[in-house]
Amino acid sequence: MSKQFKNVLRSFTNNNDKAVLETQTQPSTTISSKSTSAATMSTIPPPRAVVTSHTASGTAIISSDSQLPLFHPFGPSASGFTTIHTLPSLPASLTTPINPNAEQTIPRPAPAGLVVCTTDFPPHYVTPTHRTITCDYMIVMKGELVLRVDEGKETVLKEGDICVQRGTMHTWENRTDEWCRCVCVMTGGEKIVMADGKALEQSYTPPKPKN
Repeated sequence: MSKQFKNVLRSFTNNNDKAVLETQTQPSTTISSKSTSAATMSTIPPPRAVVTSHTASGTAIISSDSQLPLFHPFGPSASGFTTIHTLPSLPASLTTPINPNAEQTIPRPAPAGLVVCTTDFPPHYVTPTHRTITCDYMIVMKGELVLRVDEGKETVLKEGDICVQRGTMHTWENRTDEWCRCVCVMTGGEKIVMADGKALEQSYTPPKPKN
């Protein structure tokens, strides 16, 4: 795990009620994609996003058609992201302009909002075990992933498989020799409250070594 990744996780853990991620070198929620463009190592081409809209008279048009940049905030040997679209709340506004050149950030929905993004996992890569207060629809587009939850229970997800991740502690692992890409739709969620009244908070821990 890179030093920058550790700083992000430490900051996130210490700010459980904030929907932001911070790094030691850049305190805002935005990490410039320009600073990491040279470190983009995914072998999968950047995603192409086609956005529709209307003219003032109501004619349907293609308002933008562009390849979006890959974003590797944790370095080239860690997972990378591309944010495709965000909504601050639902129902969605169908007239608010979409900027295809918006700054790339770590995908994170507003409490009542939504984020659509891609996530790329390098070969032989294990994520930290983590929980976010979100409902995530994880769709494997290319490659294969292993989902691990509590007590070591594992499930293999192949191309076309979908995981509905509902605020559980989990780990993603790419055990193959190829990059894996998923499309993820993340929505804000309510905290899970246990029988004793304790709420499950968002959490990140380093991967456990294999036996």
